[in-house]
Amino acid sequence: MLMKKKSGKEKKIMLNMRNYGVVEGRLVREPAIFQNGDGSKKIKFTVAAQDNYKSTTPDGKKEKGSQFINLEAFVPAGRDKTVYDLMHKGDMIGAQFSVRTNNYEKDGKPVYDQVLFVESVDLKETKSAAEARRAGKDANEHTEQPVAAPELEPVPDFADEDNPF
Repeated sequence: MLMKKKSGKEKKIMLNMRNYGVVEGRLVREPAIFQNGDGSKKIKFTVAAQDNYKSTTPDGKKEKGSQFINLEAFVPAGRDKTVYDLMHKGDMIGAQFSVRTNNYEKDGKPVYDQVLFVESVDLKETKSAAEARRAGKDANEHTEQPVAAPELEPVPDFADEDNPF
């Protein structure tokens, strides 16, 4: 069970730790909000998460790449203001998700679609930092800089006779 405090209230979220993931990164584009007939909403957004390793580019440089993670969320009917209304392209967010399979029929054939379904979202930068970044100003003094992971030494190759296992 995950406990979150929000505006003085504790919110309990039940999570299956065997079907749970976390991603932290920047929004690639504005979240797409789809209004359902019953007043509920479906939200789709993509997060660019930086790899924790460096790859060699075709020109020989070593750079960290990114993975683009597509997420989907649901907002029940009757909720006017949500965290998704505060999210904008480029914002740093953290999202906790579970993997779900949607089963439906299309043209008489069964379709099985996997979705990363958002359980909760955290905004990872202050409102003033996000506004300054959007305005093109340097907002480094408003955000925490991530600590780079140390470079790992390569594992030496052992000859078969040297291998203790």
